[in-house]
Amino acid sequence: MKCKMTARADINPTEDLEKVIKSLSNMFDYDDIEIEEGYVVVSGEKASMERLKESLKNRQIRDTAEKILFKGINGNEILFSLSKQAALVDVANFVDGELSSLGEIKVKIDTDDVEGFIKWITER
Repeated sequence: MKCKMTARADINPTEDLEKVIKSLSNMFDYDDIEIEEGYVVVSGEKASMERLKESLKNRQIRDTAEKILFKGINGNEILFSLSKQAALVDVANFVDGELSSLGEIKVKIDTDDVEGFIKWITER
């Protein structure tokens, strides 16, 4: 299965860049990082998602994750958001809408097998 992950986190004026990067690093083993004025983007392949997969398993939220991921399907993409604040303390927490006080990590997965990817990341 081909898979490309991109995750973007905005940097609020009151935030420390290193903490935003740590939030991303806690969720993803990314291949590339791009730091721009006001945001950070990380990207990688399927293996970059192993930390998130492990967090879903440890927190026992695979059923919730599966529902949110299926809800986020748009063609060959899966779109979802994680709480940046929760990610900073190494906790995967999905955000439905714009409810997170410090903002979200907006994640886009491009894959040739949407259902296969969701099955893989939420497997029991």
